[in-house]
Amino acid sequence: MPKIGLRTIKTAVAVFITFLINIILYLISPNFANTWYSPFFASIAAVYSMQREFSQSFALARIRALGSIVGGLFGMVIILIYETFLSNIIIDQYGLIINMFVLYILTSIFIIILIYFLVKFKIKDLVFVAALTYLSVTISLRNDLPVVAFAVNRISSTIIGVLVTLGINNLHVHHHRNKNILFVSALDACLLNKEKSLSSYSQYHLSALLNDGLNFTISTTRTPSSLSRILYGLPLKNELMIMNGAVKYDIVKEKFLDIKYIKKSAQIGIDAYFSSINRNVFTYTIIDQALSIYHTDFENDLEEKFYYDRKNDYFRNHIKGKIDFNEDVVYYVLIDTLDKVHQYKKDLLDYYRAYISCQIYAYEEGSSYYFLKIYKSDISKKEALKAFVSKNPNEFLISFASKSYDLEMMSLSDFSFALASADEEVKAKADYLIPIDQADGVVRMIRKLYYARDYKMLLKKIKNSKNR
Repeated sequence: MPKIGLRTIKTAVAVFITFLINIILYLISPNFANTWYSPFFASIAAVYSMQREFSQSFALARIRALGSIVGGLFGMVIILIYETFLSNIIIDQYGLIINMFVLYILTSIFIIILIYFLVKFKIKDLVFVAALTYLSVTISLRNDLPVVAFAVNRISSTIIGVLVTLGINNLHVHHHRNKNILFVSALDACLLNKEKSLSSYSQYHLSALLNDGLNFTISTTRTPSSLSRILYGLPLKNELMIMNGAVKYDIVKEKFLDIKYIKKSAQIGIDAYFSSINRNVFTYTIIDQALSIYHTDFENDLEEKFYYDRKNDYFRNHIKGKIDFNEDVVYYVLIDTLDKVHQYKKDLLDYYRAYISCQIYAYEEGSSYYFLKIYKSDISKKEALKAFVSKNPNEFLISFASKSYDLEMMSLSDFSFALASADEEVKAKADYLIPIDQADGVVRMIRKLYYARDYKMLLKKIKNSKNR
């Protein structure tokens, strides 16, 4: 049996409030309540506008309110003109049935005009609600109400309904918000599920937390091309630490910040090394806020798959060929067997140890192929996080990690978590292992700590429970 969710409960509360408003108005003046307010239309508007997030509710409330105003006023004008100039004449000469038939014809013709202008002025999202209200005003039984009062009744009832929903959806029951905690999370095998996306639970609750002031950022090896899809809709305010810390990224403005390029002399040497052995390497550079990746002929099927999985991604260009001498490299990527990537790493560090750092990790769990990524020497998640924290040194840092390259980030944290699916060395390092192999566990823990009355006491209890 499915659980009754918070959205369902909030919808019921909003509907009940629209009914209470009618009772209050009726107690004040029955005539006023009957003339100017309809609990039916108010409750429909409340149900229509209720969404998980306030921002989503606001968007639907806007559609409902504006659509009702446009459709209601348009219908009111049509009926006023019809009843003033045509209705009585048609009834006197042809009777009520013909009058009804003419009204229906005109109503059908004018709905074309209404829809046409909404589409023309690029407000197509209002069409359904505007048409609904227009038809309500033009052909519904008015119970002897004048057309102006009837139209205003529909419009005002709708606006009251959406305002009730917005009020309910903006209520927060939590009084404690630990905004001095900086939560930092990895993505893969941590915040993301096995489908490499945010679950609906994580998407909903993380959005709500961020809208409620959560201090949160992400540290990842990914680029904006995949992040823009994965994190779509999240109201992230902090800069993200991407590409293993080589770049800070403003996802709202879609802007690269503080890009750390490999030293030019090392770049020239690395390019020459791979050219001498006729070895493809994916070369990442950022030019005029555009991410470009150069490559030559692929060394193996996985490099080809790596390319085709990403070639049509948003926010990056793939170029076949070698990088121009005047362009600067952010990092290099190649895929090969473990012995080969270690050989490449050894060869390069022998010459450029002072200028580069190398990262090796499995292409995927259980694979015999590995990534080799080459960055500027001082690039790591730890250094990126250290620079991030230096802006707010009094923040309490809590991290959520999964992969071996997150270990440095964990060492900088005041408290660190890992999921059951994390790498063994990460689980050994973590202050607490979240005992469920689900990405939802990260957001559940963040939510619990953010609203805790005494988060340090809670963390102490969590850590002690690990040792039992």
